[in-house]
Amino acid sequence: MEHLSLVETSFLLSESTASPKHFSGLQIFEPPKDYEGNFARDLFQKLIMDPAVATPFNFKLKKSLGGLYYWAHDSQFDFNYHIRMSMLPGEGSDEQLRDLVERLHSHLIDRTRPLWEVYLIEGLSEGRFAIFTKIHYAMADGKMANSWLSGYLQSDQSVNDYRPFWQIPSFRPGYKESAGVIESALSTYMSGLKQLKSIPGLIRLSTRMGLKFLNLRDEGPALPFCAPRTPFSVPATRSRIVSFGRLPFEKMRSISKITGVTLNDVILCCVDIGLNRYLKEKGILLRKPLVAQVPVRIGDGRRNALTGVELGNIDADALDHLETIFKRTTSVKHDLFSLSAESVVNFSLLIQASASISEWLGVSKFLPPLGSVIVSNVRGQQDIAYLAGAKLTEVYPVSVLSAGTALNITLYSYHEEVFFGLVGCKNELPDLDILSRHVEAACGILSDEILDNAKQHSLLISSR
Repeated sequence: MEHLSLVETSFLLSESTASPKHFSGLQIFEPPKDYEGNFARDLFQKLIMDPAVATPFNFKLKKSLGGLYYWAHDSQFDFNYHIRMSMLPGEGSDEQLRDLVERLHSHLIDRTRPLWEVYLIEGLSEGRFAIFTKIHYAMADGKMANSWLSGYLQSDQSVNDYRPFWQIPSFRPGYKESAGVIESALSTYMSGLKQLKSIPGLIRLSTRMGLKFLNLRDEGPALPFCAPRTPFSVPATRSRIVSFGRLPFEKMRSISKITGVTLNDVILCCVDIGLNRYLKEKGILLRKPLVAQVPVRIGDGRRNALTGVELGNIDADALDHLETIFKRTTSVKHDLFSLSAESVVNFSLLIQASASISEWLGVSKFLPPLGSVIVSNVRGQQDIAYLAGAKLTEVYPVSVLSAGTALNITLYSYHEEVFFGLVGCKNELPDLDILSRHVEAACGILSDEILDNAKQHSLLISSR
C-alpha cells in the first residue's frame, strides 16, 4: 500500500463543501475541417468502447486503523461515472461553457471512488468541443496533472492513434504496488525521522519571521496574517465564479529578457497591476502592498510549499513595480532554499492549518488575512497539440481556494499564449470578468513602459 504524504493528507483534512480541494483543466478543441460527422460524439463513443484503466486511475482512498489514508485498488470501478458527456444548449457560447464549468467545478469529487472525473462537452460554437477534467490535489499536484493532460496529445495532426491519460500508467514518486508490514513500519519510521530533522529549520524560519515582525529584517517571505483586507480576503463559500483570459507569451518573454527578471516575476507584476487597478476602480485604496500566496517547488523538485510574497508598492509605475517584485521573489527564494524541504513544507502546512482553524472557528473575519490571492504558473508545451486530428486551441486552468482567500489565479502557457483562469466566490466577486480584463491590460501597460525606457537606457533590473 502507499500512504499519502502529509501535504496530500492536508488537502483531505481541510476539504469541505465550501472549499473543495480539486483543480480542473479546460481544453478546447477545433475538429478537422474536412471531418464528416459529429467529432465530439464519435470521440466519446470511442472512449466508452474501451473501458481499460491503468494505475493510479483505478485506485481509491482507504483509511487504516491508525487513521492514515492510503491508496487501494477499486475492484468495483465504474467507468461510466468517471467519463461523461455534456451538451451546451442553444448557440453554445463561451458564456454558456463558463457557466457549465462553474457548476462542475463547484461540486466535490466523490471520495468513495478514484479522485478524478472527465467531461466531454459538445455544442460549442463553430463546431468546437471541450474536455473538462477534475483531479483531486490528494492524487496529484499541478506538475503531475499537467503531464497527464498533455501526455495523451499528439504533435502531428495526421496521427489518429492515441490513448487517453487514464490508460497510461503513471507511478507516483515512491509508489509501490504492495508492501509488507515490516516495510510499511520502516517507511513510517523513516518519515518520522525526516519530520524530526525539520525542527531546526522550522526554528530558523520562525526566528526570521519574528525579526521581520519587529522590523529588524526585511528579506524573505511575507509575514503570514499581515495582508491588507480586500474583497478577496474572505472565507470561501460553495458557489463559484470563473473567468478566463489570455496574455501574449512572446511579449512577456521579451519583457523578461529585456529586464533580466524571470517570467514568473513578469506574471506576478501583471497580476498585481491588474488587482490594484480593479480595487482602485471599486474605490478601495490600499495602505500596503498585496500579498500573493505562491507555490514554490523546493528540494529535489518534487515538493511544493505555499509561501507568501509581498507584491509591488502601491502607485509605483510599472517598471518600478516589476523591479520591486523581482527583488522580493529573489529574497524569498534565497531564504527558502537555505532550509531543508521538510522544514519549508511543514512551516507552510502549519500556517495553512492555522488559517483553516481560524476559519472553522469563525474568527478569521476578525484577523488580518493570510494572503490576498493565490497565484500559480504552470509551464505547458510550446508546440501545437492535437487529439486524433482535432487541434487544441485553448487551455484554461481552474484551481482551488485556500482558507481566507476567495480568489485564485492560475496561468498555463501553451503555444504563443499564456492562458489563465480566475476562480472566486460568486457572492464576493460577481464581476470577476472585469478583473480578467485588467490583468490582460496590465501586460500592455508594462510592455509599453519598458519598450519606451529601453530606447533611452538599459533596463537590466537583475544587475542593479
